[in-house]
Amino acid sequence: RTTQEILDDINNLVGLAEVKANIEELIKYLDYSKKIDTEGFANLNMMFKGNSGTGKTVVARLLAELFYKLGFIKQNKIIEVSSKDLIGAHVGETAPKTQAIIDSALDGVLFIDEANTLMASKGGTSNFPAECIATINRAMDIYKDRLIVIFAGPTMEMNEFINANTGLMARIGYEFDFPNFSKAELMQIFTDEVQGNEFTLEDG
Repeated sequence: RTTQEILDDINNLVGLAEVKANIEELIKYLDYSKKIDTEGFANLNMMFKGNSGTGKTVVARLLAELFYKLGFIKQNKIIEVSSKDLIGAHVGETAPKTQAIIDSALDGVLFIDEANTLMASKGGTSNFPAECIATINRAMDIYKDRLIVIFAGPTMEMNEFINANTGLMARIGYEFDFPNFSKAELMQIFTDEVQGNEFTLEDG
């Protein structure tokens, strides 16, 4: 698909006005950088902040397609995981488990949902979350031209998560805030789904 067709899909999403505007500016910048052949790697690692059901995963999938179309990743793919896919149950399991997920995402996008759950619990004795984050940080350095990582989760928890990981903060290039949908926007989403599936709503 063309870049414009993918952008149209993003712009046709209900709500998310600020997210759409920021993505449009980002894509213009990346497209311009490509045209003038700017040297250096664009840091496209991202953090998506917002409650569940606000469109973070949908936008991440469309961005992965855009980044592929613009040549910033070699494969049109996105690997979607959560903390349970990254953290092992026993000592020595977490780093290899996390690395295996990273390897599967190379040349594409790694989307980590509910990334805030990778934050070590207060007073906890397990260092598994820290080991996972260290492995991801290292991968973002080693594979910076082969991997884009998107961390997603609720706003407040994600702010705590990123503030507790200064190394991670330095590797995040962009942040996007996903607000809750208004009642009118939720009604529009519902209506679109109904019509898209060829059903009809009765009055009331």
